[in-house]
Amino acid sequence: MQEKEKFSEDARRKIVTEVLSGTLTKEQARHVYGIKSKSAILEWMRIFAGLERRVPKDPLPILRNMSEKQDSNSELKARIKQLEEELKLSQLKGRAYQIMVDIAKEEYGLDLEKKSGAKQFKDSKKKNQG
Repeated sequence: MQEKEKFSEDARRKIVTEVLSGTLTKEQARHVYGIKSKSAILEWMRIFAGLERRVPKDPLPILRNMSEKQDSNSELKARIKQLEEELKLSQLKGRAYQIMVDIAKEEYGLDLEKKSGAKQFKDSKKKNQG
């Protein structure tokens, strides 16, 4: 029972990941991290795989799938970062456009902004109807 108190969930996940990746065997991990229980790592694998203790199902495929999900999470985080950068660039372009419109209005008396509810030319109405 000491391992449950001694190792945080993050530490247990790290150990399980090292065993699953082949970096360490279960015995090597027990020795390196000072785990006294011979079945603690296997128990952690079952817990992280969502299996009950008495279920004789092999947790390794489920745990490997879990690490693949972590990879997709990192891909999603990278995509979010990319989209945030694109948003910043778009906002800068919008601001630059607004500055150009303001300069055109002040310097040349041109109003480049589209007015809401502006009337259409009579010729354009005829072309759209016919």
